[in-house]
Amino acid sequence: MSQSAPKLTAPTRIQRRRRWYNRLFKTLIGLSGISVVLMLAALFIYLFSEVLPLFRGVKGSALAPVPYSVSLAPSQPALSGAELMQAISPSGDYVLQVDAALQACLKQTSVAAGCIQQWRLSDSSDTLTSIVWMSAGQALLAGYRSGRLQQWFLVADAQGQPQFTLSRELLAQQAAIVQIASEQHRRGFATLNAAGQLAVFYSARGKPLWQYDTGLTNIQAMVFSADNQLLSLYSATEQHRYALANPHPEISWQTLWHSVWYEGFAQPETIWQTSSAADDYQPKFSLIPLTSGTLKAAFYATIIAAPLAIMAAIYCACFLPAKPRRRIKSLIELMAAFPTVILGFIAAVWLAPVIEQHLLGLALWLLLLPLSVLLLAALWPRLPKHWQQQWQGGREVLLLMLWIVLISLLAFTAGSQLDSWLFTDGLRFYLDEQGIYYEQRNALIVGIAMGFAVIPGIFAIAEDVMQQVPSQLTRGALALGATPWQAVLKISLPLAAPGLIAASLVGFGRAIGETMIVLMATGNSPVSNFNIFEGLRSLTATLAIELPEATVGSSHFRVLFVAALLLLLFTFVANTAAEIIRQRLRKKYQRL
Repeated sequence: MSQSAPKLTAPTRIQRRRRWYNRLFKTLIGLSGISVVLMLAALFIYLFSEVLPLFRGVKGSALAPVPYSVSLAPSQPALSGAELMQAISPSGDYVLQVDAALQACLKQTSVAAGCIQQWRLSDSSDTLTSIVWMSAGQALLAGYRSGRLQQWFLVADAQGQPQFTLSRELLAQQAAIVQIASEQHRRGFATLNAAGQLAVFYSARGKPLWQYDTGLTNIQAMVFSADNQLLSLYSATEQHRYALANPHPEISWQTLWHSVWYEGFAQPETIWQTSSAADDYQPKFSLIPLTSGTLKAAFYATIIAAPLAIMAAIYCACFLPAKPRRRIKSLIELMAAFPTVILGFIAAVWLAPVIEQHLLGLALWLLLLPLSVLLLAALWPRLPKHWQQQWQGGREVLLLMLWIVLISLLAFTAGSQLDSWLFTDGLRFYLDEQGIYYEQRNALIVGIAMGFAVIPGIFAIAEDVMQQVPSQLTRGALALGATPWQAVLKISLPLAAPGLIAASLVGFGRAIGETMIVLMATGNSPVSNFNIFEGLRSLTATLAIELPEATVGSSHFRVLFVAALLLLLFTFVANTAAEIIRQRLRKKYQRL
């Protein structure tokens, strides 16, 4: 006789249902994590795909020669005897004459006098074979029989007079340079030597971008097309054409991360300046000013926010009663909901002028405030007992706030009086006279405004870390006679130090990604220094300003993707480091 299967009781069904729910939620959580990782990977891949074309080499190919019947003037031969080689700038404003002894004379066509500059192109006994102005009329290329190639920049001297300065010696060719052709509206050029070797250069880079052995030795002229994608070499009877794919010659690791000597500048510099009204403008894509500006803003914001947030977290977690603690936590967390565009607007319109007018008062306030708080702490035990009892249970916070307001009024009032007594025009103009340039919208304003925005995030993590310190350790210290401050200093802080560092790193990463405050509260000047009184320009502000105007696929457009990738890497590293530290801290607490 067969036995029927036992019926499932109600508890068994509920347990099975719970197991299925647990598996379902576990699967959903795992898929969510995997989707986040995949999204990050896809984002990195997309950014890299937009950046990689910048660093691809030049591609060139020879096309079939075309018959050419127009008679061209032969290229100018090497100088000998008393002959002169002459080159006129594209605008016609300057004329350069060089004799066989390599003595050069620069003349200005609008001035009837003789040479405005005389100098020797080279100290060697070499022979000049080719000399060409570049398309903007601010640089000169000189080729020699030995294969040497020089680049000269026209730079204004102390009196404002244009003078040629040797900017760089480019990579020498294996034979005499017989032809030099400048690109149209760009700073690239091509050279052809006597052995028929063709080389394509860019003025900001010392090595050839592309080389090709043409085998041609009877070339009379060399010209780039209007779009610089075709290079034509003309002999007496044929036009030899070479197709060039060179969309981003101005971008390299050197131009992004090293100082570059640009036309019109007296020395190599790191500059970010991507546009101008002039058609022949040379764009400058150094990321150093943007990177240093981003780190500068984040550094000063963290310096201001981290100590305040961490000390507030210590006070709330270790000294404040539960009821006022909840209120203060709610107020600080409410700060995170404050729109950063409003913070940037307030910083630019109100805070920057106030700080400029009361700079000495701010310095005096930073000096007096901590000293006054220490003075109040020293006087507190000496006050009458009934006063102390009236300000207990969290009400001492109100007393401290009143004390801070009083000291602040005293510091700024005294600072205004001292400013008028000690300095004729105020501390702000005195700093300018001493060579310390002060901008109204500077890194100090950004640090204060962005520090206000960063405080809630640091406070939330730091307070949570302090709460996680095992209470039995602090209670044991108090039972052995330690004061509450000694328990915090000797037990809580050492255990929570990694978490506090992680909180600061999270705040630093948050400051790196901030856009509106940096955009509105600085002059957006791309300078490469950490002067707290000067402005800055960050990666985020640059993306917000320039990305809508950048031409899709241009060098400018793709360099902005480099900036976005760099920004993503900064925030990823900061947040990953903070999470690793937090995980280690959690394991330490579990062991305790």
